[in-house]
Amino acid sequence: MNIYLRLTKRFNAGRVRAILAGGQAVIGELARLLIEPDDRILYSRSARDLTALAAEHPNRIASLCDRRPALKAISGGVDSLEAALDSERRMLIHANEARLNLYASASEDWARAWPGIAEQSAGLPLGAAHKKLVSCAENTLPCVVPGGLP
Repeated sequence: MNIYLRLTKRFNAGRVRAILAGGQAVIGELARLLIEPDDRILYSRSARDLTALAAEHPNRIASLCDRRPALKAISGGVDSLEAALDSERRMLIHANEARLNLYASASEDWARAWPGIAEQSAGLPLGAAHKKLVSCAENTLPCVVPGGLP
């Protein structure tokens, strides 16, 4: 489960309070609302918040450095931590780009087949067009993309 879904699930535990769209600001705000210090430490994107959490929970920071190496920069001050968080963010962006490239490669057969599929389904009633598209997708697109989301 990706970070957005995990955080939304935790945030909404007990009752639905939000529907998550995505983005760094949303993650930061949700991280502030989490109850467990470990979750706040792992998901916060704010150097100031992480510095405050380190002061409150120094042992937790030390125990989570293996899971989130950027935490090691807390001892170097806010500038050092901000640089580590920027590096972490860029690493996540590059990992996401690589994952999206896997999906793009996996959908190349679909892209080649699409003009014919669109032509065959044009003018069909919605239900029939949907059935046609699903059938073509089942025969063209992979159900699992190795390296993609589980």
